[in-house]
Amino acid sequence: MKNMKKLRELPDFRDPEAIVEEKEDSVTHLPLIEIRYGARDEDGQQVSPEAKDNYGVWMGLLDENNYYEIYHKRASYEGGEIVVDEIEEVHTNINKRNELVNKSTELSTSTSWGETAHAYKELMDEWKALRNFNLPYQQKIWEFFKAPMDDFYAALEENHENVKAKKEELVAKAQAMLEAENLDQATQAIKDLQKEWKEAGSAGHETDEALWKSFREACDAFFDKKHELWAQTVLPAQEEAKAKKEALVEEAIQAANLENFKEGTAAFKSLMARWKEAGYAGKDDQKLWDEFNTHQQYFYNKKKAYYDQINQELDAHYEAKKALVNEAKSILDKAEYDHDFSYERTNRMKEINKEWKTIGAAGREREQALWHKLREVMDRYFEIAREYHLLRNIG
Repeated sequence: MKNMKKLRELPDFRDPEAIVEEKEDSVTHLPLIEIRYGARDEDGQQVSPEAKDNYGVWMGLLDENNYYEIYHKRASYEGGEIVVDEIEEVHTNINKRNELVNKSTELSTSTSWGETAHAYKELMDEWKALRNFNLPYQQKIWEFFKAPMDDFYAALEENHENVKAKKEELVAKAQAMLEAENLDQATQAIKDLQKEWKEAGSAGHETDEALWKSFREACDAFFDKKHELWAQTVLPAQEEAKAKKEALVEEAIQAANLENFKEGTAAFKSLMARWKEAGYAGKDDQKLWDEFNTHQQYFYNKKKAYYDQINQELDAHYEAKKALVNEAKSILDKAEYDHDFSYERTNRMKEINKEWKTIGAAGREREQALWHKLREVMDRYFEIAREYHLLRNIG
């Protein structure tokens, strides 16, 4: 697109009747010069544009002592056509540039470096796509646009230097891990350094690539050393632990099938102690433990089921003996009430005593308590019965 026409002086159109007015442009705020010229009367004589409306109009912006033509409509005697009309395009262009200036200012303080650099690239593409009218005013807007962007890139460069220093420090720390004696602590330290690396940010693509190469080489060298030492020391220990635990699994199979729960419990107690002493068996450790624990749980579940059944039987015996105590107490209460110590009642009390012996154990403490209650009832019943029969015989 061609530049705007630039004039050092205002055109006079050879019209002494021409009217020249100056006002402020609403967008650029530059002086806007308007010339109305070429008005003619019916005889073709020059007259004031205020007398006739067949005049032409020329408009230009005054910028740094030059006039830039933005509008020209010829007078009727020249044909009356519009030969230049840049007003709307200039205003749209300047407004768009001012929008880009505002966006540039907003972005300048951002610390989202990569995202903001990309945003500035897009702003520059938008700026370059706009028509250049060759107005000095556009250069001033460019300076307003560029200053915040320069501030951002200066801050970005400073950040690159800070990140570079941080990553150089991380490289040095990673290299120092090769001399570490405690490899477990050093492994965690390397992982922490790798996390710091990810969080450090960018020092610029080329610098990042070079530093990352050094950092990765240091990390790889450390893990190679660790693996070599592991193969020499840790792996044999794990293989030994694996062999021990495989043997313990076989013993657990035998112990799980013991019917003597006292022996089985003692066996698994010993097996567990030896399992803990065997050490770590590497990748097979969990699998071996699952096998071992399966047999251990089988034994203890079997033991629990056995004692649960015994407890159920003890509870049943307890309830049966408790019922006998209650029945004996009921017989005693009735006999004391109606003074009837009949053969049937006395015989039932004797049968209760016999039934007690056939029921079976109910648990030592509980059974002793019930037996004590039963003896009290029995002794009371037969003592009163003897007194009752003695009195009857005397009478």
